Amino acid sequence: MISFSVFIHKWTGLFTAVFLIIAGVTGSLLAFEKELEALVNPEQYVVQPRVDAEGRTAAMLGPFELHAQAVAALPGYQIFGFPFLREADRSVRFNLTRSDPKLVDADQAFFDPYDGRLLGIRKYGATPFDRTTLIGFIYRLHYALALPKPYGEWLFGIVALVWTVNCLVGIVSTFPRISPFWRRWLPAWLIKRNASTYRLHYDMHRASGLWLWGVLFLFAWSSVMLNLRQEVYTPVMSTFLEFRKAPERRKADVSKPLLGWQQAYDIAVRTMDDLAAKEGFTVNFRSQLFYNRGFDAFVYYANTSRDVQDDRGQTGVFIDARSGALLGTRIPTGEYSGDTVSRWLQSLHMAKVFGLPYRIFVAIIGLALAISAYTGLYIWWKKRKARTRKYRLDVRSHTCL
Repeated sequence: MISFSVFIHKWTGLFTAVFLIIAGVTGSLLAFEKELEALVNPEQYVVQPRVDAEGRTAAMLGPFELHAQAVAALPGYQIFGFPFLREADRSVRFNLTRSDPKLVDADQAFFDPYDGRLLGIRKYGATPFDRTTLIGFIYRLHYALALPKPYGEWLFGIVALVWTVNCLVGIVSTFPRISPFWRRWLPAWLIKRNASTYRLHYDMHRASGLWLWGVLFLFAWSSVMLNLRQEVYTPVMSTFLEFRKAPERRKADVSKPLLGWQQAYDIAVRTMDDLAAKEGFTVNFRSQLFYNRGFDAFVYYANTSRDVQDDRGQTGVFIDARSGALLGTRIPTGEYSGDTVSRWLQSLHMAKVFGLPYRIFVAIIGLALAISAYTGLYIWWKKRKARTRKYRLDVRSHTCL
């Protein structure tokens, strides 16, 4: 059993090593995505806070007024959402799509929340050679090797699945083959001082895998969730957890007009308040409202006491874009066990909980993952080099005979 685990660990590790080095380094950076955006792309991402005569933060434009100015500033583009969240020194980002193919291909626009001035547009993650898209490119590199959809997601999903197997067999491969178990297993958790370069790499690889096993397994399986949710994650987790069914996609009834944004917002807020009263949670703040063509629905998200994250809303309601009727809800925790576990996995993976200390921890884990993958490659290369040298010596000896 242990020998088989060593064999599987070796080859799954070789398959995933380069990918995990990339994922580990980029993941460490993305733990501070907002700070890096502000550093490399301040023209679009950062605004100068306004203050009134008494030194208080000046009022910002209302969401509907800012939306109207955004529509007027970007003819030929369709803006399909309302972001409600505001920060004194940050721009407001609108997601968009171009209606005129002759225009610059862009999917995000940034506006000054105080005066509605357009700060810039970009195609998220388009290239690493433009500082406005650099951080987005790092994100695409992290989850899909910056490959076209859906091939990059599938590739990294397969890598994540192999990585999960590697984690499971990896801990077994460190078990001692003879008794006493605990006394012989203890050295696997330690790094020998004053050791050779090879032994140092070996101890670092084995010890880091043991000490961080639970965290690395969490990141491996959550990566499967993020890239192969319907194909692998949900079928596996559904065997012992319960998930809410997603609303079915619908064909738009174009014979009826769309609700106006203000009307859709008013209905969505009332619907959310009714849901909160029924399910026993409180609404903290509104997050976003957008139109989803696939469902022909307005989707409204708010931050509530059922949310895991505290920087945006995860509790949502789906309302018919023509009639305002409730089509479905999404409550992140406390309703369906599968949804609760999945929301926590996603938030932990993306460093969206527990504030700055956890983000620092995730950055360290990302670097530790890259080092673990590198040391594994080093160990394999040194062993292969030794086997090749021995084989050549055996051949020479046989020839001389």
